[in-house]
Amino acid sequence: MYQFKPISERMQRMHQLIRDRVIQSDSETAMITTRCFQANENLIPYLRRPTVLKAICEQMTVRVEDFEMLVGNTSKNFCGTGYAPDWGGAGLLPFVIESGMWTLREDGLYHNPDDEELRMSIAPEDYENLKSITDYWKGRTYNDIAAAWQPKGYEELCRMNVSATLKGAPLLMMPSGHLTPGFKKIINVGYGAIRKQAQDWLDSHVNNLMGEDVNKNLFYTAAVLSCAAATSLLKRYSEKCLEKAASCTEAKRRAELESMADSLAWISENPCRTFREACQAAITYQYILRLSFIGDIGSFGRFDQYTWPFLKKDLEEGRLGMGEAQEIVDCFFMKINSMYGGGVIGVPGGGDLIKIIGIGNTYLHTTIGGVDPKTGEDASNPVTSMVLESLARLSLHDPTISLRVNKNTPAELWALALETSTKVGGLPLLQNDEIIIPGTMKELGFTLEDARDYAIIGCQEITGSGNDYSAANGVAPPHSSIHYSVLLDMAINDGKNPFNGEQCSIHTGYLYDMKSFDEVKEAWRILASYFIKAQVSLNNYLEYLVQYHTPHPMLSISLDGCMESGKDCTWGGAKYNSYGGTATGLATVADSLTAIKYMVFDKKLCTARELYDAVMANWEGYEPLRQQIINEVPHFGNADPYADEQMTWVINTYYNTCKECYSTRAKIFKAGLYGAADHVGQGYTTWATPDGRLAGTPIADAASPVQSRDINGPTAVFASSLCYDHTKFMDGVCLNIRLHPTALSRDDGIIKLRDMVKTYMDNGGAEAQFNVVSTEALHKAQENPDQYRNLVVRIAGYSAYFVELTRDCQNDLISRHENMI
Repeated sequence: MYQFKPISERMQRMHQLIRDRVIQSDSETAMITTRCFQANENLIPYLRRPTVLKAICEQMTVRVEDFEMLVGNTSKNFCGTGYAPDWGGAGLLPFVIESGMWTLREDGLYHNPDDEELRMSIAPEDYENLKSITDYWKGRTYNDIAAAWQPKGYEELCRMNVSATLKGAPLLMMPSGHLTPGFKKIINVGYGAIRKQAQDWLDSHVNNLMGEDVNKNLFYTAAVLSCAAATSLLKRYSEKCLEKAASCTEAKRRAELESMADSLAWISENPCRTFREACQAAITYQYILRLSFIGDIGSFGRFDQYTWPFLKKDLEEGRLGMGEAQEIVDCFFMKINSMYGGGVIGVPGGGDLIKIIGIGNTYLHTTIGGVDPKTGEDASNPVTSMVLESLARLSLHDPTISLRVNKNTPAELWALALETSTKVGGLPLLQNDEIIIPGTMKELGFTLEDARDYAIIGCQEITGSGNDYSAANGVAPPHSSIHYSVLLDMAINDGKNPFNGEQCSIHTGYLYDMKSFDEVKEAWRILASYFIKAQVSLNNYLEYLVQYHTPHPMLSISLDGCMESGKDCTWGGAKYNSYGGTATGLATVADSLTAIKYMVFDKKLCTARELYDAVMANWEGYEPLRQQIINEVPHFGNADPYADEQMTWVINTYYNTCKECYSTRAKIFKAGLYGAADHVGQGYTTWATPDGRLAGTPIADAASPVQSRDINGPTAVFASSLCYDHTKFMDGVCLNIRLHPTALSRDDGIIKLRDMVKTYMDNGGAEAQFNVVSTEALHKAQENPDQYRNLVVRIAGYSAYFVELTRDCQNDLISRHENMI
């Protein structure tokens, strides 16, 4: 068994503060943003955004905690949150207070109700500040701009309730992003050199702007402002460290603060010199991106690859020991946890979306392991293991960690990864280089070297490292995915959604009038194609708005291609451009088709009318038929070709339609099979389905089998999952398997699991993740949450502390089949 290292006292303290947090909102960045908008109302958006960022970096409170060796914050309070009023929401918090939903308590703060999953608060003065700017932002937010006009077809898309696009819901809910920023450039080049490159272009083009030079002039001007903002903030952190050092009575800590001050001042302009500086530069850049209100970035990239050269040099030159380095890594990942601000920008607590995205999830996915981009040889290093150490020892559910594995991944790293999975459910995810590298070349047009350097973001999405504007969940999340199980109900109901009774413009006929199984499949295919393209059409309209109103100069300065071309990443300046969506729970569609084929057309065990009536009745009065379908009809996930045939067809149909979609910026619309906990959210508004599922209950999660329908063990799940070509799905694949802890309680259990996963991946599997927890333990955690406070589980696209999940998400996890090896 692997022996994990002890945790330092100050890291234990930091961890406890994060676990016990009550997220305190404040008005500081909202007020700075508002004042800056008021002073620059006529400034074009491309220059106004970095102007606002610069003001925030120059005026916001900077914090240096007593237990930190890496610094950074986005709000006045530790583990606090601010608001982006231009994105909306500034008036929502005053509303919940004035309505009595939040109450003033003895600590002098307003608090949300105790029965809400996420604990939040706000001081009265911050409430008054937010209230004072509410009127200014009425009609001025990005969503107000988007809501002023929509393309024809939008109304139908909303009315049919087949996606996250609903009437009254924000069209621009959050900033575009979903990619891996250029951390290597920030670390190895530095803000000073980037700013000089931009300024040199500007100086050489005074009174000489021809053709697209005007756009480039705007871009490079914004780049100069962005670099100046970053430099200002880092120097202010340096000054704060010196201020704290001056009053520090403990010699070792005082020396550390002085060293931190020197490093922060240095990296404000220059390339990094040490391991700590590389970690600090990466974490600060992410904080600055968040201050520029790019809250949906979703990645820290290949952390072990861009930091290891610095640690290697530190070790060789005697500046740092492995114990000190491990503490820096511990601090790095807890700083990520302290970035969590309570959900969607501007929405206290994340609203209903918290049921899908979970609590405490920053989605700052971090990738370790994999191969060297130039040689293709395994590139795992000591930092790779240190990341897993931090994850396991501190019981961190966030950020999600993906371990890239290949044919030469060391056995010791496999063992550590699987041992970590027994301590923190579902982490690390295992990503297969042998499938993803050729897949990104084939689907995304990456060169071999860039493909070898891929990183995972958000839930599962695959991107380039600092060279790819991937918009992997759509350019304006969450407008990127369709509820395919709803479409199946519509396909057998003449295009009408039985959940809300709305009729779409396409009439497919009724199941009982269909003469062949091919007619059933064709009805679903027609609807899937129509609504995928409807959703992508809306996304393309929003991309137009994003390019003008919400571009990303602070992000663009680090992405390969943007500084070279003088184009913002949202304009297509990055080396690679794509966008994409995901199909959550296609196993529900596939199992439903299998049930129709088996029961009606092949075995003739019931009539089409009988099955149709049973589904439309939500199975009331048809329980014997429902049980027959559940227990007799083959299901995906059991290595049964009869069922797997339908999953193959459904997935390929989805993929083929994605290949027909594109925008002005990106000719590639990627297909994905992931989805946070959207399978639970989609289930709430999906009527009963022909596979025996009841209305309102979860659909299958991500690319996994329907809950409890996989009964032949994990090898059968893997075999079924290979029924389609994983290299096609370069927006990411998510396969969840739950294992009983006894399966890994002996050393040979770890070896068996490793060999089983390697066999799966050798045969074409792209990804796998495991929950190692018993049903008994999950029930006990529901009954005694305090005793299981640090139990981490994997839902689909994120991990979470089990006791912080909604009861529906908890029950969904319990319902999944418990496998033995």
